[in-house]
Amino acid sequence: MKPRYVVPLAACTAFWSAAVWADRQPGWEFGADIIYQDPQDIDFNGGSFASLDEDVGLALVFGYRFNNRFELQFSLDWNTINYDASVASGTVGTPGFSAEGELESFTPRVAVNFNLLEGPLTPYLSGGVGWTFIDTNIPDAPPEAACWWDPWWGYYCGAWQSTRSIDDLVYNLGIGARWDVSSTFSMRLGYEKHWLDLGAATSTPDFDQLKFGIVARY
Repeated sequence: MKPRYVVPLAACTAFWSAAVWADRQPGWEFGADIIYQDPQDIDFNGGSFASLDEDVGLALVFGYRFNNRFELQFSLDWNTINYDASVASGTVGTPGFSAEGELESFTPRVAVNFNLLEGPLTPYLSGGVGWTFIDTNIPDAPPEAACWWDPWWGYYCGAWQSTRSIDDLVYNLGIGARWDVSSTFSMRLGYEKHWLDLGAATSTPDFDQLKFGIVARY
């Protein structure tokens, strides 16, 4: 774990709350996370590489509490990330080229959270797995055009262009702190390391994420 992430997490767990006991009985939770992701470089087979910028994304989160310690969590993560890429040529005598753009990723995930303490402020450990869908927004075919009769706009012509998309397995481990502010409201701050099983990469890319979440409890 990076040292700059350890300090705020340790501070959160060091100050014990004097709040009224908010027991985590079995029940449902629904909320949202703000996701900060560190920049990362990825090397690909054949000599190509991509540099991904830092990014702030969002996630919708819902889950079920089995007891004070054990939680099952589902989330839908969404990010748009700017990147610079260098594409190596696969043909002798043909130069490669550089590209820049913005990719979009959408990741449904399932995770298990284990709270180390039973009180309203507790550190937790987490582990999860999901499947990420990435649209690079790099064209992979010539533009196409078509015309049709729209029920509201009448006769309409338009053009579109397909782009390169990939989908792969992603898995993660994390640590953080949870604060049950009341019996119906909780906050969570965590650090997660994500690994993307990207087949075209020379090694498994990993991504550092900080997450701040707010959930309603039922």
